[in-house]
Amino acid sequence: MRPFYLLFLLTLSSIFLSGGAFGVTWEKLDEQQQSVLSEYRSGWDQLDVERQNRLALGARRWSNMNGEQRAEISQRFERWQNLDVDSRQRLLARWQTFRKLTPKQQRRMRDGFERFKSLPAERKKVLRRKFKDMNERDRAKALKRMQRRADLQRQSRARQRTGVQRRSDTRPRADSRPAPH
Repeated sequence: MRPFYLLFLLTLSSIFLSGGAFGVTWEKLDEQQQSVLSEYRSGWDQLDVERQNRLALGARRWSNMNGEQRAEISQRFERWQNLDVDSRQRLLARWQTFRKLTPKQQRRMRDGFERFKSLPAERKKVLRRKFKDMNERDRAKALKRMQRRADLQRQSRARQRTGVQRRSDTRPRADSRPAPH
C-alpha cells in the first residue's frame, strides 16, 4: 500500500508543479511569455488547460530563439496558413502517423529526409516524380528498401566508429590459410 501511496503523491505533485492540473495563470507567465501571448490576455482564463500549457511552452521556446530561427518559423507558419484545408488535413494526418512511430523509426525518417535534402535539386525532382507515379504497393516496397538501406548504412557507420568488422570480414580467406605440413 505504501509504494502505491508514494507513487500517487509523486504523480500528483508533478501535475501540480507543471501546472498540468490547473493550467498556467497569466500572472505566472514571465514577462517575455506575456509579451508573446499578449493577444490572449483578455481570454486567457477561458482557454482550456492543455491549450494554456501549449501556448506557454511555445512562448518560452519563441523567446529563446534567435532572429534567424524566428524568421524560419514565421515563414513555415505563413506557408501553413496559405495551405487549403485538405492539404492541412493530409499534413496533420502524416504528422500524427509520424508521432505514433517508435523513436528508432522516427530517427530513420529524419535521417532519410536529411539525405534527401542533401541531394542535388534535379535528383530530388526526379525522385519526387518517380515516387508520386508509383502505386501504393510499389511505394510501400520502395519505402522498405530505403529503410533497409538506411539501416545498413547506419550499421556500417557504427562499425567504422567502433572499429568492429562485419562477421563475413573476419573469416579467413582461402588464400590466407597456412600451408599444410
